[in-house]
Amino acid sequence: MLDIGNIRVDFNTLIKESVTDLISTSGLTVGELGYNGEYPFDTDTLRPVRVEVSYDGTTWIPCEVYDIGQNLSGSEHEEDSIQGTFSEASPYVRFEHDSFFIRPLKTTTGDIASGIHIWTEQRQDDLTTGSPEFEQNLHDILAYDLAYLERLMHPQKYTMEWRNDFDIERAKLENKFNEFFKNRFKRNFNIGIDYSSDNLDFS
Repeated sequence: MLDIGNIRVDFNTLIKESVTDLISTSGLTVGELGYNGEYPFDTDTLRPVRVEVSYDGTTWIPCEVYDIGQNLSGSEHEEDSIQGTFSEASPYVRFEHDSFFIRPLKTTTGDIASGIHIWTEQRQDDLTTGSPEFEQNLHDILAYDLAYLERLMHPQKYTMEWRNDFDIERAKLENKFNEFFKNRFKRNFNIGIDYSSDNLDFS
């Protein structure tokens, strides 16, 4: 899936949307869900794509991503400092290890049900538990990749002629794989203007 993502560049694969309550900080202690605005990613998260948050359960606002090294707030664990820096009108999110942090926090009593929506790219299932979720006609590339590792680890087992033939066939399959995902969704559209007299208005 990382290869597919690199090939497609600006297209996401296997997008998943998750919904989480926006939890009030009232009575929370270290390690609890929502403490310091921290929420865990799903275990199958490969990469976060977008986060939206609602502090009133009605208005949804996309979060701007920031890095903890930007030092936007005086403290990243002291609630008053966080709340004094970040505004509900312009929320932020940062990604750290297997969690994401919402700024500002939810401080009033009561949670906002489904107050966080997060879109992520999913990690592929392990091959021992499922089938790869990309084009089935291209699954052969996995066998070629495994065979290529074997060839690298034990080159003395294979003749030069066999290795050359194998490399040619593997390159063909890899090119087919790359071309499929590069062109699966067309990106280049030519937009023209219709200059015919029926569509011109000079008034």
